[in-house]
Amino acid sequence: MSQEAAFGATQADPRSAASVQRVAFVTLGQTPRSDVVPELRKLADRPIEVLELGVLDDVPAGDMARLAPPPGHPALLTRLRDGSDVVLSLDWTSDRMRGIYAEIAAADVDLVVLMSTLLGEPPAIARTTIFCDRVVARAIETFVDSGLRVGIVLSLESQGDMVAFRGTRRGMIRPAVARPGDAVALETAIDELRDCDLLVLHSVTYAEAERAAVADRSGKPVVMARHLVASAIREALDRLAGPCGNAVHGAPRTHGAPHNGTLRDRLRTLSQREREIMFLVADGLANKEIAFRLGISFRTVEIHRARMMGKMEFSTMADLVRTVDSLSEF
Repeated sequence: MSQEAAFGATQADPRSAASVQRVAFVTLGQTPRSDVVPELRKLADRPIEVLELGVLDDVPAGDMARLAPPPGHPALLTRLRDGSDVVLSLDWTSDRMRGIYAEIAAADVDLVVLMSTLLGEPPAIARTTIFCDRVVARAIETFVDSGLRVGIVLSLESQGDMVAFRGTRRGMIRPAVARPGDAVALETAIDELRDCDLLVLHSVTYAEAERAAVADRSGKPVVMARHLVASAIREALDRLAGPCGNAVHGAPRTHGAPHNGTLRDRLRTLSQREREIMFLVADGLANKEIAFRLGISFRTVEIHRARMMGKMEFSTMADLVRTVDSLSEF
């Protein structure tokens, strides 16, 4: 288990300690997850006290090889403190989580973030819980319901059978496999997904450098799980700090982002080119960069961009970015 300054908030944060909320990040591997949690904290942009708990925190290195599942059984990939990866049995992980939940309950946290796929349904140990895999699944459903062909990069082949996407249309989702940090496998996965309209890096372990590599090689919009999760964290914290003091599933969205149903309806009105431009703009590309990437003129980009902003009812660029980053509910 890793605690930051005994559950302390960032010292440089000027906001009062009274507004700081306690967030527990739970990972399959070991803590601290310095490759993920600091960026999630930065992207969430809220004053929080961080508690990190890992399923493998107290497991001796010599025992880890015995935790892998038999061939053909459900497997989960996670990262150790030294940056190496390990594969775990789903059954063993579920048993181990009971001890993790007891630690969280004793720590009196406001929000729990389950960062790994299929960590199970926790007891009522916090005011609300974010399931990262469900956040990503909801975003994928929204993309598919809007008529987009979605390519999903998974960290393990066996996860393709475990990750469920409710209400999706057959043929609209295509998976490929590349472990985080494996550049060659990632290039192969990108090539396998070349016919998709949009690519999703399914694990929060995939980093910004990998998103940039995928975008550059594919020329397609790329959505990162950690961006979606950071948006869900931000919304949960805002709801917890609101008048009711609780983050309620299905409560109205904040920051001007439309409900998923409204968002799907608006996305359906966009042409394929307008959708491409929306995601590229959200990625921070200027009109000239978009024109170069799509092989169209600068003026054509301006026209499509203006139409997209009108159809989506975006008043500002901030509206666009917030909406793309919040295509999920937890």
